[in-house]
Amino acid sequence: METTPFVFDYDDDEAKQIVQLSADHMAQGDHIKALEVIEAWISSHKKHEVADFLSFQQGQIFFEQAKRADDSDVKFAFLLGAVECFSENDGFSSFCAASLFGLGNLLGSPLYLKKSIGKAKEYLTIMASFGSLTSEDEKSRKDVENVLKAAESSIAAGSPIQMWEPKVRESKKCTDHPSKIEVEGLRMYWSGLNVEIKRKFMEVSIADFTSYVRRFHGTEGGKALEKVVGSAVSKKKWRFWMCRSCSEEFFTLKKFKIHLEKEHAAKFKPSTAEHMAQVVDEEWAGMIKVAGWEPVDTAAAAEMIKTRLEFVQAFVYENGWSRDWPLAAADEERRKLLQEIRLLLVLFCESKILSCGLLDWMMRFLIKHLARFEVSKHTLTTECRLVETPQSICFLARRELEQILDLLKGIKCEREDGREVICRAVDSFYSSTRVKEKIDFDKQFSSLLLDKRLLRCEIAQFDDEGAVSFFNPDDHYAKAHARGDDIVSWLADDSSGDERFRFPRPVRTHNLDIWVAVLRAVQYTCRTLGTKYAKKLQLLGYDAGLVDAINLCVSENTKRLSVVTEHQCSKYASLLGDECERKREARDSHSSRLFLCSVRDALEEAPRPTFDFPDLEDCLKRIHGLKDLSDEVVLESIDRLRSMVADKVALVDTKMLLVENSRINLFNDLIRLSVFDHRFYVLRPLKEFFLEVINVAAAEADLLLEEKKKPQSKKKIHKSNKVIIKKTSTSMSVNLDLQGTSPSLQTTEKDFTEPPDNSLSSERNRLEISSNTVDEEEAAQGCMQNMPGEESVHREGAARCNSALDMTLKALLNIKILKEDLMQNEKPLRDDLEKQVPELLHSYLLSDLLTSREVLSTSSDAAEIVVSILESWHSCKSQEIESLVTRLFTLEEYERMSCSRCRQKPNYPEQSSYGIVMAADSIRDLKCAFGNIKFEDILKMIRMEDKMLCDLKTGGCGKANVVHHIISRCPPIFTVVLEWEKHETEKEISETAKALDWEIDMSRLYEGLESSTNYRLVSLVGCGEDKEHICLAYEKDRWIGIRHDAFTEEAVGNWESVIRFCGERKVRPKILLYEAAH
Repeated sequence: METTPFVFDYDDDEAKQIVQLSADHMAQGDHIKALEVIEAWISSHKKHEVADFLSFQQGQIFFEQAKRADDSDVKFAFLLGAVECFSENDGFSSFCAASLFGLGNLLGSPLYLKKSIGKAKEYLTIMASFGSLTSEDEKSRKDVENVLKAAESSIAAGSPIQMWEPKVRESKKCTDHPSKIEVEGLRMYWSGLNVEIKRKFMEVSIADFTSYVRRFHGTEGGKALEKVVGSAVSKKKWRFWMCRSCSEEFFTLKKFKIHLEKEHAAKFKPSTAEHMAQVVDEEWAGMIKVAGWEPVDTAAAAEMIKTRLEFVQAFVYENGWSRDWPLAAADEERRKLLQEIRLLLVLFCESKILSCGLLDWMMRFLIKHLARFEVSKHTLTTECRLVETPQSICFLARRELEQILDLLKGIKCEREDGREVICRAVDSFYSSTRVKEKIDFDKQFSSLLLDKRLLRCEIAQFDDEGAVSFFNPDDHYAKAHARGDDIVSWLADDSSGDERFRFPRPVRTHNLDIWVAVLRAVQYTCRTLGTKYAKKLQLLGYDAGLVDAINLCVSENTKRLSVVTEHQCSKYASLLGDECERKREARDSHSSRLFLCSVRDALEEAPRPTFDFPDLEDCLKRIHGLKDLSDEVVLESIDRLRSMVADKVALVDTKMLLVENSRINLFNDLIRLSVFDHRFYVLRPLKEFFLEVINVAAAEADLLLEEKKKPQSKKKIHKSNKVIIKKTSTSMSVNLDLQGTSPSLQTTEKDFTEPPDNSLSSERNRLEISSNTVDEEEAAQGCMQNMPGEESVHREGAARCNSALDMTLKALLNIKILKEDLMQNEKPLRDDLEKQVPELLHSYLLSDLLTSREVLSTSSDAAEIVVSILESWHSCKSQEIESLVTRLFTLEEYERMSCSRCRQKPNYPEQSSYGIVMAADSIRDLKCAFGNIKFEDILKMIRMEDKMLCDLKTGGCGKANVVHHIISRCPPIFTVVLEWEKHETEKEISETAKALDWEIDMSRLYEGLESSTNYRLVSLVGCGEDKEHICLAYEKDRWIGIRHDAFTEEAVGNWESVIRFCGERKVRPKILLYEAAH
């Protein structure tokens, strides 16, 4: 039952693309994308033949979601959605049977188990009509047989196979919230602020907030926030209803309901409204609930109607009851029956299942009963209008009352279809999106005004209105008292965060899967209602056939009164047989077939109405075989069948109302699930922004306090003018000072007074590396002068240096554009490129590294290796090679800071770099915290932690601000170096490798670039447990491994294989070389 029941074979190319696209998304495990594609198509192509196939795909998605769901209520909702999808086509009956069986077991109700049996039998009948079956079809047949047996056993046992206890669904909360220490620090800072500053914090600049969102979420986030703010301002509401099927937004509930019912089949549309079951109105319900219900003396009352009609017409009725009718006070049996009937009718009123059809059915008893007392139907319905009051039931005799009570007792007030389970599932999703805090605007629409109640206490009640107001901030917060630090708890609370849906994902994707599943559940109730409606029409058509039969008999009876001889008269049975022959000529119309069924049942004195449509010839033969049946038997049989049909119609009406109640409840659940609150959407980034503002303010206060304590004379450090590596606790960047034009390796060193410190990272976190002032000969001599005991150590270090350098060169030479440039620029490099380039560079690099005992002992830093290699090219005599480094590797970057307080925009000089250096543990931590996050976004988030102070000495205000990285030149090669600790576990290495991507978008990392400026990883250098380096290179559509001491290459496979390779062999990726994709 897990295979597609048919082969997709349509000529519509667009339809084929949609089917393939949704199938691809399903194969990749992205069911939300698949549902988006499917819903968009179904919404706009409802009648298209491919809609059935897409419904099947959707059913598969829901079935798989039900398997994965931990919450039983959610599991039930997905299964019910799957049932509707599989009900679209008879070819899906095996899948429908399995889904219904799952519902029956979960709910513990025979309703779905019986339906499962029906679908299973339907499928097995179809399979039995085939000849030989394939092995796949044979397996499917056996599976369905097992479902059938299990369902039948469960019903026979009187209890389901499996039951479950409702489990509260827990939303996945974010983990990146402030620690307890940070929260306590914020509490202390907040407590020290005066009231005015606290009030000022509550006014959030929309421009600053937008800038923050753009930094973290790029253009997509900025546009999403602009749309949210624009909608709130124009509509004056945060909350609205979104149709996830077609993405339309509605701000009035009435229009949204009409949209769902009209466009998405959320309401059953009958062919004729008159035959739909109607619930009794409030007036009738009120009359039924009145106490009393005393039995009437029917004989005396009938005599009054016949002889004193005007007196009866003058009776006064209060709430549908009159005290003027004569009572049968001694009739205790009838009184007891009437009280039981009243209690049941009141229960039906409260359950909204008392239909007008059921009242009409009871009035039939009144008309028939009083006819015995010679009171006409016209008199009851028109002259004394007794049928318009429930007191008419009190006229009935004990026998009629017992018949009514028997039928009423068979009516269920609740349909065991699991609607309360769906309601609980929806509640679990809906409750997580409700918001307590009001958010308003200033009158210039430039600021968000947070709820002033946050200043003094926790907010208890939810704001389900979501109205937007516009205030003057000073007036709005003027009387707001700031008590306690509850606002800090609010900021640190991550309950508004949910990993399944985070800003700025499209609003439509929010709860899309469960929303569509509930919509399908609503449509399934409409389908069930349609089935009940069709059954009622069939019953009414059958009854119409019986009425036609009675009319023929009455007509024949009238004819008999005018003839003299008996042989000129026809028996009713013969007359009906002749009429069936005439109906036969109506070319098998539905009404003709129902007439034949009703006549056949009447003549055969069938115990109940039957609706099987047999062969017409056989049916007529059976009818003509009974043409001598007596007229009395015929009339009695017709009357009995009509009574049975009337009973069934009354019961069908109540069942239709039960199904309609379920539809209304599910429809209301869908309405609640459709609610989207823009505050919920932006509350998380808003809290994060607020936290940043407070954190920066607190840090600024601390720094300014430290600045006052520091003597100015001590603010001097030593810097080299060649290679500077700045490192913070979470990120590093490799910067190259290219102002010196000499290729000489000699270092010019000088002391200077440090400019004002604009970085929030402390001086102790800065690492500076300067080039050594020794040439290759001095390096060799220094190596020969080592102590004897240290010789083996240096030899081992040199070997590791050789390994690292060799593998780094291998990785560099795998870059296509670098190969091409080297081959074109220098003759010595053109013939045997892969041998000569390493030889050219090894002589300098190895000798330089061997002079440093520290470098030897640490087996060379990855950033140093890259910089050393590129610096060696700078030292070449060939100007082409020197310019090659600038052209292919050098990144020109500006750091810009716009102070959010004083609006100063200081200009900093352009910086050149070969790439960036990042701490592997920071990358790993962010990947674990955010899950499905891209590598470039991880790098971007790490760099965002660097901030600059607005320089007080140049007229600034001292506020800490985020640094914007703007790139003026994007080289074809981009280098990322990862710094590792010494003792990472296999799991930590694997998690870090999983965070890496083989393709990155540079526009996510730097401003100033076009979107989708993609770079692809072509090679990387890693270090194993034995400190031996290995190069992983992408060649000929696959990754290969190259070792320093190996003569052959090792096939690795695709990118997933690379990640697995690094984890299993504990290879730490250290140097990542990306090449521009274009």
